[in-house]
Amino acid sequence: MENLEKLKDVWKNQGESSIKFSENEIYNMVHKKSSSIVKWILIISILEFVLPNLFYLVSDHKTALKLYENYGIENLTNIYTIIHLVIIVGFIYVFFKNYKNISAESSVKTLLKDILKTRRTVKYYIYYNISMAAIIGIHIFYIVFNSELFIIKLPEGTKMLTVWILAMLLLILTLFIFWGFYKIIYGILLKKLNINYSELLKNE
Repeated sequence: MENLEKLKDVWKNQGESSIKFSENEIYNMVHKKSSSIVKWILIISILEFVLPNLFYLVSDHKTALKLYENYGIENLTNIYTIIHLVIIVGFIYVFFKNYKNISAESSVKTLLKDILKTRRTVKYYIYYNISMAAIIGIHIFYIVFNSELFIIKLPEGTKMLTVWILAMLLLILTLFIFWGFYKIIYGILLKKLNINYSELLKNE
């Protein structure tokens, strides 16, 4: 009878051990995958920052600067550029912190919290880029369309309302392309993070 009780205890302990090992495996797998996803988010954001600036350096930016001077938007573009670069560097720093936090050994609750934080940061990053592009576009259109140089160059009989409608359609199309890019690239990564988050919740 005593031996039977001992066997029962051993069987129970093996069962518990097996469950814990399984949960451990799941946690380690999700932890590794989440770390890899956030690393890619960091890499893509850095590429977004570096590539346009490299393109600007090798392109004929003197022509663009001359155009800005003619329409009186040189200072405005410089201000927007500085603000944008500072904010983007800030986002990259936050992405880097998120990557370091998720890469570090942590509890399930901490990992869940870090995944949620990363998801929010990516969404804010996307909203910021789309909003900033819209604000800059509308602001520059307003200044250019009201400049004497632009009005002089307009074909006779052209209505400003028509110009504004065409400009807004072009801006909306550009923003839609940006949104599509972010939806594809960051959307795929966020979807994977959501799967990891759900997996952790089930095994918490």
